[in-house]
This record gives sequence, structure tokens and C-alpha cells, in this order.
Amino acid sequence: MNYGALVSEVLAENRQVLEAVNPEEVERLLQEIMKAKTVHLYGMGRMQLSVRAFAMRLKHMGIDTYVVYDTTSPQIGPGDLLIGHCAVTNVELNVVRLAKAAGARIALLTAHPENEHGRLADLCVRLPGQIFGGPQEVKSIQPMASLLEQALFLFTDIVVMLLMERKGVSVESMQKSHTNLEGLPHSFA
Repeated sequence: MNYGALVSEVLAENRQVLEAVNPEEVERLLQEIMKAKTVHLYGMGRMQLSVRAFAMRLKHMGIDTYVVYDTTSPQIGPGDLLIGHCAVTNVELNVVRLAKAAGARIALLTAHPENEHGRLADLCVRLPGQIFGGPQEVKSIQPMASLLEQALFLFTDIVVMLLMERKGVSVESMQKSHTNLEGLPHSFA
């Protein structure tokens, strides 16, 4: 394959995953985020890239957000929301169990809502990107779980835009919450 063919295929795969998401599940996720006292995000490995990007944008909107296991993460409990990305490993299952035992609500963004993680969750948003290559996953030419990782990044950016609209948050107000330690020239600021 050449570069152009790979671009077309990767974009088509992501479109297929994102278009398969149930809008009712998205609506429930938006409601859970908006009513949460704090939002705690969890993902491992490359999944954590989408977690960190999502946390940053939620913070920019003024939503009290943390990445699980960061040194600044507080305790989780009643009124809080844990959002897990992927949710298929025993490590993730332990995080879900601990958050549930602490009284938090659980939302999972996963290709496998039928697993034990999903049964413990209050809400699952099914993003059927390839993890293992099972029949309920969108097949990918990409290695391992790359498709799900990419789709999660795109999905959470779309969720941010929906939240911005719901909360009446502008890009300008979010920019005021962005770090000022980048040293951007005045012509860009």
C-alpha cells in the first residue's frame, strides 16, 4: 500500500467506528459528566493519550477533572464519575471495582460493554474499534488496538464540542484557562 491508500483506509475505519456509536449512549455520557462533582479518567498505555487530551479539554471548560494515579488525583467517591477508556484488562477491572466500592458512578468507553467491566458500569458507550479482532469489533489494517485508540481520541474531542454547546462555553473562554507558560509570541496570543 502507498501513503494515500493508507490514509483513506485509516480514515474510513475511524468513520465506521464513530458512526456505530449509539447517540443515546452519548447523551447519557454528557448528562453524567455535567452532573458529576469531579471526573476521574482512566486508561493505560496508548489509551491514556486520549485520556490526557480529554482531561485537558474538560479542565479548560471548568470541569473538575483528574487522571487516575496522577500525583494530584484526589479520592473518588459519591457524586464523582470515573470514565474508563477501553476497559478490557484485569487492571482496569480493579480500578472499576475500587471506584464502584467508593460510591462513584462508572462510565466506560469500550468495544466490549458485555464484559464484567461493563456489567459493573452505570453506563457504557460502545466504540467498536479493533482490540482483539473479535466479530463485534470493526476490523482494522492497523496493528493491535490502534483503531480504538484513535477513535477514542476523536470521540472525546466530539464530546467536548457537545459539552461546550450545552454549557455555553466558548473557545475564547477555554483559551483563558489554557496554560500561559508556553511563551507564545504576541502575534499568536
